[in-house]
Amino acid sequence: MVRGARYLYAALAWAFVAGVILQVFFIGLGLFVGPENLALHVNFGWLLHQGPLPVLVAAALARAGRIQIMRTAALAVLVFFVPILAAVRTDLPLVAAFHPVGAVLAFWLATVVAWGATRLTRMTDAGAPTTRLQWLLVAVVVVILLVLGLPSPD
Repeated sequence: MVRGARYLYAALAWAFVAGVILQVFFIGLGLFVGPENLALHVNFGWLLHQGPLPVLVAAALARAGRIQIMRTAALAVLVFFVPILAAVRTDLPLVAAFHPVGAVLAFWLATVVAWGATRLTRMTDAGAPTTRLQWLLVAVVVVILLVLGLPSPD
């Protein structure tokens, strides 16, 4: 089970990295092909917004260890805020200017997480079980980001 969880963790982590690259391509379409393509970037960005949450749960299932779980939790929090930065461009343009900076940081951190997940698949031992504190961190991050990500009733 742990071995399968490690492969799942690596696959989800690399899929997220691929999603970030696809997101950059979508903004390129919007900027260089035509503004009607900006909707691809916007809509896919909101999908990526919650993308690291399954990666985080997979990290805990894979017994990834404290550092790797913390990196994945940091990725989830960072990615949660990246589209929000763009959404405040009318009211807070200087804050919104950090949207591409956040995206670059998210790509870097997602790559670090994915390489760590890949290294984990090469380990033969099951490793120490994920501690209750690590599971608590995962649960708190997932619940908070899911609750904050719910659409508000109008």
